Amino acid sequence: MTVTDAPTPTTPLAINADPVIRRRIGALAARVALLAPVVAIYVIFFVWPVISVLGRSLSPDGSGFDAAAPVIDFGNYQKIFVDDFLLRIEWRTVLLAINSTLLTVLLAFPTAYFISRLSKRTAGILLLLILVPFWVSIVVRLFAVTSILSPNGIVNQLSLALGFGETSLLYTQAGTLVGTVMYLLPYMVLVLYAGMTSVDDNLVLAARTLGASSVRTFFTVYLPMVRGSIVSGALLVFILGLSFFLVPAILGGPQEQTISVYIQQQIDVYQWGIASAMGILLLVATIICYVGVVKVAGSFQPGGVGPAQAKGVSTSLPFRWSPWMAVSAVVSFLTIGFLVIPVLFVFPLAVGETGTVVFPPRGFTLRWFGEVFTSQTWLGPIWQSTVVAIGTAMLSVGMALILARVTSRMTSTLGKAVIGGLAFAPIVTPAILLAIGIFDVELKLGLTGTTIGLIFAHTIIAAPLSYALIVAAMSSADRGIEAAAWTLGASRTRAFWTIVVRGIMPSVIGAFAIAFVTSWDEVVLALFIQTGPTKTLPVTIYKYLESGIVPTVPAVASLLVLVVVVIVVVRGMTNRATSRRTARLSARQEKP
Repeated sequence: MTVTDAPTPTTPLAINADPVIRRRIGALAARVALLAPVVAIYVIFFVWPVISVLGRSLSPDGSGFDAAAPVIDFGNYQKIFVDDFLLRIEWRTVLLAINSTLLTVLLAFPTAYFISRLSKRTAGILLLLILVPFWVSIVVRLFAVTSILSPNGIVNQLSLALGFGETSLLYTQAGTLVGTVMYLLPYMVLVLYAGMTSVDDNLVLAARTLGASSVRTFFTVYLPMVRGSIVSGALLVFILGLSFFLVPAILGGPQEQTISVYIQQQIDVYQWGIASAMGILLLVATIICYVGVVKVAGSFQPGGVGPAQAKGVSTSLPFRWSPWMAVSAVVSFLTIGFLVIPVLFVFPLAVGETGTVVFPPRGFTLRWFGEVFTSQTWLGPIWQSTVVAIGTAMLSVGMALILARVTSRMTSTLGKAVIGGLAFAPIVTPAILLAIGIFDVELKLGLTGTTIGLIFAHTIIAAPLSYALIVAAMSSADRGIEAAAWTLGASRTRAFWTIVVRGIMPSVIGAFAIAFVTSWDEVVLALFIQTGPTKTLPVTIYKYLESGIVPTVPAVASLLVLVVVVIVVVRGMTNRATSRRTARLSARQEKP
């Protein structure tokens, strides 16, 4: 009888039996299982579309890469850099991005500076006046701008009344610039305001007490401390301006084509090769700018995510009027008026009695509001947008919770950076490139024109924003409470839902809301993917902007603005009630 030796601690059997190693393997397997559906969605609806567009750009006829007969052709890229017509489009796009970035910085810097020096309450009111137009649907704002800049608009009427002759900015380079700056301004103000409120005012005060003049203090002390915010904000708005589609498509004329508009036109006539090459060119330019933002700011934070916190003026450096402060105040009110007036402009246009949209309105009627709620022309798109937005929000929050859960449990800084970078990759990818890529993939999968196809497409751009909110909340949560639940016998799943998720529920609700709004307001992806008879509400409005405005369009626009205002008011009341409740609880706890 042969007696075998018992397994030593170094044998595979002993290793497999080690409880610590089993727990580590089990934790790794759990993470892989959690990430699997998220990775699958990203691969199918982000990685595959980008690779598909790249393959079409390297194909001579734009049909895509054929593995059976592989051919790589750079003819489309060569055409981009030698064709005079395409070079003019590229230069026009770069020039629009540069000019809009410069104008945005010139308006946003004094505005952010003035608001940062005000009291907390006043700063909060002005920030809301900037953010409310930002939260209003972009197609609503563009409708207002087209009405203002049209030959029958208020700008032309004022020009004629003042004796300057006819001034119509619609379908011109100037009109496109106005619309682009209007869209980019809130981004830049928020970035600069965040940087300015984090400045140590004691350094500025010390420079003044040592005899430095206000001008010298500004240029040698204050400006260097906010230089990073200026550069990162400028690069961010340049990225957005470079790949923007809606503004030049609506406000620009045939002679004002940009790269994004040209791509859309080429896809309409099935010229995939050159359109894909132009899309990849945009992607490369965006990546270069994105790397610049990360190197300057240290990280990438999507603009407009989360509430803007009004921190108020420093007690060590109180608000004082000066010539520079007066100029900043004037620029601030001009900037706020520039953002708010177009939003308010839709209301008088919605109550005119005539069958055409004119300003000033003739007569008064609420008939067009009634048509919105009784006509299938609008009820269908409203229902479609609601269903898609709810589905997108639910899927986005689920993906965000999974990604945040995995990253919060990781100890590797590199691993967190990789997951974070991949999570934010879709929102730094040009929208027009994503649109044609996802359209191509969903054509192959038979998802074009379907609700589920649009939900997946919207989730790709909404999930990163939800992730930004949830991961910040989860990283600051107390993990000791969850660990205590484990020791009391709760399963990891139950502890996560009952302890972690409930603890960050305000952020989860905020993530749901931002994903819902992102889907509700999205136009570019829906424009390509929704090939069926029922479009989403923004696409329906966009189609009317292209073909001609009917009176129900300003009625719908007015209702959308009112919804945003109601949400802001309710949110403000809820925040105040929560703050008062917290203050009362703190006061009770402090009592002996």
